[in-house]
Amino acid sequence: MLSIGIKYCGGCNPKYDRRKFKQKLEEKFMCTFETAIEDKVYDIIIVLCGCTSACAEHYNLKFKYEKILIRSEEDYIKIVEMLNKYSNI
Repeated sequence: MLSIGIKYCGGCNPKYDRRKFKQKLEEKFMCTFETAIEDKVYDIIIVLCGCTSACAEHYNLKFKYEKILIRSEEDYIKIVEMLNKYSNI
């Protein structure tokens, strides 16, 4: 089962519901989703930015496969494709 670290931005200018976005992923994929911490290595890091500024600090987060920045609801397809790619590992 993939371990997914979620990093949220500060939420100062959200253009979509980030919690709802994450909830859709949790319903679709059997992965472990948790708020990312710096001392842990995750399979994938998802940086849930509320807008296109993508100002969330994420450079110290460690991952095994990939890190993806989500800036809008339209990025849902990108993360679904990524999770499908690694789900059978």
